[in-house]
Amino acid sequence: MSQDTDDVFAFLALIEADRELREALNHVETAEEVAQLAQQRGHGFPAAALLDLLNRCNEAPKARLGLMDEKLIRVHLKRDQLR
Repeated sequence: MSQDTDDVFAFLALIEADRELREALNHVETAEEVAQLAQQRGHGFPAAALLDLLNRCNEAPKARLGLMDEKLIRVHLKRDQLR
């Protein structure tokens, strides 16, 4: 597995425990915006790494406002299958 994918999963692991992060994710709609938010929090993965994981989970690269956190949690829960 690539370092970018490891970094995506490290970032996604924070969602459930970090209420502020989860709230911030509810204000973004695209994988690109998620990657930008992650960079602000010290995770340097490119949006393409997240897009690949979303695609492999049959998740759309966009979410309606307020639903991105749930989409990302679903991807995180499938991490063992994606490795």
